[in-house]
Amino acid sequence: MKRLMYVGSYTDEQGCSLRVMEADTETGAFRLIRAIPRTFAHTYLCLNRVRTRLYACGEDPANPAKGKNGALIAYAIEGDRLVQTGVAPLGPFTPPCHLSLSPDEKTLVWAEYTGAFCGATELDADGNLTQKTVLRQNTGDGPNKPRQDKAHAHCAVVSPDGRYLCVVDLGIDQVKVFDFAGRAGGLRECADRTIHTEPGLGPRHFIFHPNGRFAFLVYELGNVVSSFRYDGDRFTLLQTVSMLPGQFTGDTKAAAIKISADGKRLFASNRGHDSIAVYDIDTEAGSLTLLTIDKLVGKFPRDFTFMPGEAFAVVGHKMSHELMSYRYDRATGALEPLHNAFAMHRPTCILFS
Repeated sequence: MKRLMYVGSYTDEQGCSLRVMEADTETGAFRLIRAIPRTFAHTYLCLNRVRTRLYACGEDPANPAKGKNGALIAYAIEGDRLVQTGVAPLGPFTPPCHLSLSPDEKTLVWAEYTGAFCGATELDADGNLTQKTVLRQNTGDGPNKPRQDKAHAHCAVVSPDGRYLCVVDLGIDQVKVFDFAGRAGGLRECADRTIHTEPGLGPRHFIFHPNGRFAFLVYELGNVVSSFRYDGDRFTLLQTVSMLPGQFTGDTKAAAIKISADGKRLFASNRGHDSIAVYDIDTEAGSLTLLTIDKLVGKFPRDFTFMPGEAFAVVGHKMSHELMSYRYDRATGALEPLHNAFAMHRPTCILFS
């Protein structure tokens, strides 16, 4: 079956950072359909559930002030075409590095790394961006200098029940929790629900299990993954496990974290060791058991995702400037390189329609 694939990246020499591709879910092959011109730093993407809208972090095309023109950009999906429907400028800071939709798909939440801003931007009834945004700025620092020289918001997700906005901050070793349901009056921090992680580990991305009872956190600087129980009110740490083989001593940074459609596997990527760690999830206890660590053939897997059906994975090798597809063996968790690399400037996010 042929499915559309959207890939965000840093801006290349042709002034493009967003591409529409076609993937074959039976063979793992993919091809370029179109590159969207005049798109700048589309470093993270998200889709609504019915796959009619694509949202991106990026630079405001009407504002030439680099580093001070962060924005959200919305596209309508019309066949294999993307039609820009709106831009929501966010403030005089860099483009966000992460965004996601609230469970009711009425709000986009986002995190911006350099200035440690986070926020929520409302959508109208048709899924269009509005200019209604509430935001906060994190402050502080951590012990792992220079990466923790100050706060650095890296991920924003809403809890499955719609109660809380969870913002992962790499610079201060915290997952800040805000009252999302009451956001109309501004983002109020729920300080007693903050997740305080081990100092220096640098948390990066947070993801909820499909059952809504567990959440998983990947740490960029510590190269570990933690599991938490979520009871609708608080987060309780269950376990922390390594993403690396015991003998590895080189420089590496964790990046993306994903869960299989059936909720039974968790995957997390290592940039430097250039691998994806695969875990079995105990869906009753929330614990993780390392199954395998798959070495990749490219450099710096910043993001990856599975094709529909999960017979193949597509990995963005950021520092190899390429996309690569891998065959996935469900029984062993092994990823086998499948097709020749597709050249692309610093890919950062991959989604399937």
